[in-house]
Amino acid sequence: MAREGRFAALLAIGAAVLAVAILASLQRHAAVASEVAQVTAATRQQWDDQGDKHPHRGAHFGLYVFRPASALTVIEPGLGNYFGQALWLEPHRRNVARFEPAQDALPSTRFGDLSAGFVFAVLLPLLVIAVTFDAVSGERQRGTLRMMHGAGVAPARLVAGKFLALGAGFAVFALAVALAPVIAASAGGTLDGAVWWRAAGLGAAYLLYTAILVGLGLAVSAWLADGRSALFVLVGLWLAFVFVIPGIGAAVARHAVPLPSAQAFWAAIQRDFTEGLPGDGNLAARTERHDAALLSRYGVTRLEDLPVGAAPLRRLERDAYADRVHALHFDALWQRYAAQENVMRAAALLSPTLAIRNFAMKMAGTDLSHQRDYEAAAERYRRSVNTAIDEWDASHTRGMTSFDARYAGAALWRAIRPFAYTMPSALFALRAALPEIAIMFWWCGLAVAGLFFSLRRIQP
Repeated sequence: MAREGRFAALLAIGAAVLAVAILASLQRHAAVASEVAQVTAATRQQWDDQGDKHPHRGAHFGLYVFRPASALTVIEPGLGNYFGQALWLEPHRRNVARFEPAQDALPSTRFGDLSAGFVFAVLLPLLVIAVTFDAVSGERQRGTLRMMHGAGVAPARLVAGKFLALGAGFAVFALAVALAPVIAASAGGTLDGAVWWRAAGLGAAYLLYTAILVGLGLAVSAWLADGRSALFVLVGLWLAFVFVIPGIGAAVARHAVPLPSAQAFWAAIQRDFTEGLPGDGNLAARTERHDAALLSRYGVTRLEDLPVGAAPLRRLERDAYADRVHALHFDALWQRYAAQENVMRAAALLSPTLAIRNFAMKMAGTDLSHQRDYEAAAERYRRSVNTAIDEWDASHTRGMTSFDARYAGAALWRAIRPFAYTMPSALFALRAALPEIAIMFWWCGLAVAGLFFSLRRIQP
């Protein structure tokens, strides 16, 4: 194959296509990072300069927080484009990133973006098919298999030699895709050292994916009598791996684990907050109990006589309850997302392409587990901001104050620390990816089994 120039030509074509995909992804990544930095600075400046006003009005001015993108997002944007990277933080209510939580489409199957990772996962099987479909069957048709058999070359040795030769050539693609964005970020001085560990894990998985594809290609070529039949079978497998199985998996997940509509989701939160969770009483009853306890603590009979701000203390109590209600509903929503992800994992047992893309999202930090970690960090920040403002208000006022009073200013707004989010460690990603790792080794076992049983078919 290499002697005929086919292998070298395919490598060159593949390298060119991947280079274009990586460069385009790098350009998009840089543009988004620049825009996020500008918007982050602008929104923070607006917050700091909002002027004198009632502290709770200032809190309702709100803050946008943005999730920083890893260098590996260049390879696999995953769910980032679907969930979004910006969160609007405001009192009383926990929001979702960019989109409402209920969408008809399945977030865990955002499979068609033309990212470098998608191009690699789809293009590599085609290149492997082009050089493996007649790797063994062609030798049989040309009569060279009989010659090698007569020379005492064992079938296992023949297949092993072809596997190593082809695998080594395609391994260059795997390493290039995993390392290119990391090297680019490192050269620009914007790389977190922990990303190297993630890139190493991704590179190892891409190498394993390469080995699986080469193994399957050689097994089919050895099993079938002629190259044409092998080509038809391999192209059929490619279509199934890349398009059919992910599509069916998405449909099954969507129907097996339906998501609530946005209206139903928010209505349920409002109902539980207003009417109360079992045994807690409704909003009016909870407020009455809170006010009674507050009056008893300070030994007064009217809220107006309190030595602290009554309204901010009410808000602290109500927001604490709202946070509890939101947590229950958001946890249930994330459990549904996780159940959908498990359906897609089951589908990956039938598609190594789906398996490698699922793993790549874990390493790039663009999967469900990383999205949930980011949103949890943003929610903790939201609560801390609102608590700090209400506590300041309670300590700087007495009794009941007018909502139109303006007694908070720049000193309070600027005392609120900016949001800072750090992506979890590579170990976090690996723990989240344990099912994907197991699935990749499942496919490795299938490829080895296919090669083993195909050895019996390698006859002159």
